Amino acid sequence: MEQNLLIEPILDPKRIIQLIPQKSPFVMVDALFEYTALTGKTGFLIPADNILVEEGHFSEAGLIEHMAQSMSLHRGYQGFLSGLDKPKTGFIGAIKTIEIKSLPKAGSKLLTNVEILKEVMGVTLVVAETVNEKGEVVATSEMKTVTVE
Repeated sequence: MEQNLLIEPILDPKRIIQLIPQKSPFVMVDALFEYTALTGKTGFLIPADNILVEEGHFSEAGLIEHMAQSMSLHRGYQGFLSGLDKPKTGFIGAIKTIEIKSLPKAGSKLLTNVEILKEVMGVTLVVAETVNEKGEVVATSEMKTVTVE
């Protein structure tokens, strides 16, 4: 197993914003707990006033965006380690599979593990698994993300 290259978790919202291209109110990650070249663990405390909260629950779109931004945060930290001064822009190119098992309530915490399976010419195949604070799987996905210069 690869060694975690993150000395301590990044929990400062201002620091997180520096590592991702997304800006408020469309930020769906607020912590980076672990980082290796191919894996990462992110977190998100879902605010009640989040733009993707519907009827007190984080929506399907919110979960998908959270998983994609978890990958974005991984990429942003990777860029920071290699000396980039701002994160590269990326987007979801394709969702191969997605399974949403439950919609978490606003105010709950999410933990997401991302793993890069393959990367070719700016296209990254990544799997993500999101769990709630009880450790129950909330959602899983396999998607292709595209990074642009």
